[in-house]
Amino acid sequence: MPKDFFSSAQTTSLSSLTHGAKIHVIGVCGVAMAQLAVVLTERGYQVSGSDKEFYEPMKSLLGRSKVHIKTGYAAHNVPLDAALVVIGNAISYGNLEVDVIEQHNLPYTCFPKILQEVAISGKHSIVVTGTHGKSTTSAMIAALLVQHEIDPSYFIGGIAPGLPNSLAVGRGDFSVVEGDEYDSAFFAKVPKFSFYTPDTAVINAIEYDHADIYPNIEAIEAEFTKLVTGLKASGTAICCTDFVCVKRLVADWKKTAACRIVTFGEDPEADYVITAREPVGMSQNVSVRGPGLGDLSFFLPMVGSYNARNALAALIVSHTIGLETEKSCEFLSTFHTVKRRQEVRLAKGGVVLMEDFAHHPTAVQQTVEAVREAFPEARIWAVFEPRSNTSRRKVFQDDYIKAFKRADRVIFKNVTARTIDAESDLIDVSLLSAAVTASGVSSVCLDDVGAIRAQLWGEIKIDPTQMQPLDVICVMSNGSFDGLNDLLQADLAGA
Repeated sequence: MPKDFFSSAQTTSLSSLTHGAKIHVIGVCGVAMAQLAVVLTERGYQVSGSDKEFYEPMKSLLGRSKVHIKTGYAAHNVPLDAALVVIGNAISYGNLEVDVIEQHNLPYTCFPKILQEVAISGKHSIVVTGTHGKSTTSAMIAALLVQHEIDPSYFIGGIAPGLPNSLAVGRGDFSVVEGDEYDSAFFAKVPKFSFYTPDTAVINAIEYDHADIYPNIEAIEAEFTKLVTGLKASGTAICCTDFVCVKRLVADWKKTAACRIVTFGEDPEADYVITAREPVGMSQNVSVRGPGLGDLSFFLPMVGSYNARNALAALIVSHTIGLETEKSCEFLSTFHTVKRRQEVRLAKGGVVLMEDFAHHPTAVQQTVEAVREAFPEARIWAVFEPRSNTSRRKVFQDDYIKAFKRADRVIFKNVTARTIDAESDLIDVSLLSAAVTASGVSSVCLDDVGAIRAQLWGEIKIDPTQMQPLDVICVMSNGSFDGLNDLLQADLAGA
């Protein structure tokens, strides 16, 4: 366990540093940490960073920057005259570089605290939270603010093609950040959103997740209750009551919270309601109704009910902060989805290859249903890797069975135990695959990507003359899936 040297209360503020001071970033290749490191160089700090490996797109971003990068973790990576060390939340106590901080009494901090100082402080803080939809919704809101020429600060936990970066520090009066409920660092076992001082909080969903740090759903609910009841009287909580847990909590929050609480979703009792959706290929027309919006319809170039909810949340925020709704709807009609969310990698010869970040059972189910909605006549292949700390555990084994019910074929990649899994009750993927087959959807469990490729191309025929999608391969993982998407894309491109 960490010694008393490390605690959230003993972190150092960026404001205490002098111009040109040295900052070292441990775990620098993450989407958030890499872009933070670049921003710090732009502010005149001397920045170095280390990671166990460097991968795209952050590898190229860091390579073009003034950040001095070092591959692998080693004691000599840490400048002993560093004015501040930023410790990533993937870094554990006992890391060689963390040991140097402790041994030499170096100042340290974590990403969410420094993000608050750099991008949020002094601005109207819009924080997007919840089990699902954080990246897409925060990207939508940030894009709306950019299009309205408000010059916001923002942080998106993914790559948003419609924005120049995933982290930006603007001169405007608003900030938009994705607020994760996962813990902030090994010495700050609190949600990242607890640092972000929201004026407007979006809660898209609350479901059980992060089984590695939360023992039960009640522990997660308690963190969201702190968030909402901590909002000022001038603040607004925008809550999706399509989720049973949120609807129940909203009833309690309205009794205790000082802030304004509004609800949205397909729930007919919500303040802002999705009244209709009309799928149009990989897009949809969405109709909504609510205070200040009236009855309106807009085009959304993304499919699925969950994306309609994400868009409605963005519209409510837009209206709440005084932006013109008609322009916001116009901007949403051109929104480009965040990378790895319903991303079509390649379509050729009657085959469509898609990639999605889905890993929680609800997200997997929503993604499969959305793909079915977009391609009602095609054969849907759901290829899934249980990779996250939670998806690898048995806690969701039964939930995954129903998640794939709208697919035609399911291919699971088996899991192998990792060091951190030693005390965990790992999911039995072979048993899960058999249960999915028993439910009426043909399924197999394979051990590696080579076997998965062989299975797919053994059953799918690529016909260069075929213009209509006959087979849709939807690959779902919150990790690299051992490069499967790139391999399948190369296979399809070369066919």
